[in-house]
Amino acid sequence: MRTYDGLRSVLRENRRAYLLLNVVVYGVLIAMMIVTPHVPGMREVGQERREAFLNAPVLSIVTDAYAYASGDIMTTTLLTFLANLLFAALLTTTLPSLVIPFFGVAATVWRVVEIGMWTAPATIDEGIAVLAVAPVFVIEIQAYVLAALGSVVLWRSTFEHRRRGLPSALAGYRAGIGDNLRLYPAIVVLLLGIALIEAVTYNLLY
Repeated sequence: MRTYDGLRSVLRENRRAYLLLNVVVYGVLIAMMIVTPHVPGMREVGQERREAFLNAPVLSIVTDAYAYASGDIMTTTLLTFLANLLFAALLTTTLPSLVIPFFGVAATVWRVVEIGMWTAPATIDEGIAVLAVAPVFVIEIQAYVLAALGSVVLWRSTFEHRRRGLPSALAGYRAGIGDNLRLYPAIVVLLLGIALIEAVTYNLLY
């Protein structure tokens, strides 16, 4: 209950930033999926970027593991969850944002630009397939929106520490880190749920 109250408190205090992030992130994703098929060569670039992404050190461990983890839903779930949590949330969003103000916002927007290019449907059948997995995309990206929100909360708390009644920017920074920690249980739950869905789907299909 305390965890839920902490999350709700952060979202309530930053509801405008949270809503704006959702509009921007999902809007960019949809725009890229619409535009990509109509720009010559853009879809091919997206596929090349996708291959490069999947061959990255952290992700390649997971994709290679699928070969021997087939049938082992728990192992596949854990590997997928750890890859998404470490690579997409912690290493590329939250940790850089501790040093670079609002970095997580730029990283998340760029991530959905690439995802939009990867998943842009070129045919009606592909469009139907994308719609079928749309709920999974929505939930997974929501985890990244929350991680990006953490970047906003951290630096707003730092630069606007007086608004929070804090004595210094350092105190605001510390409070912002605390708010990030309150967001992470929700990020973990979302990514774990998505990892389980992906693992079950993979093992059913392969």
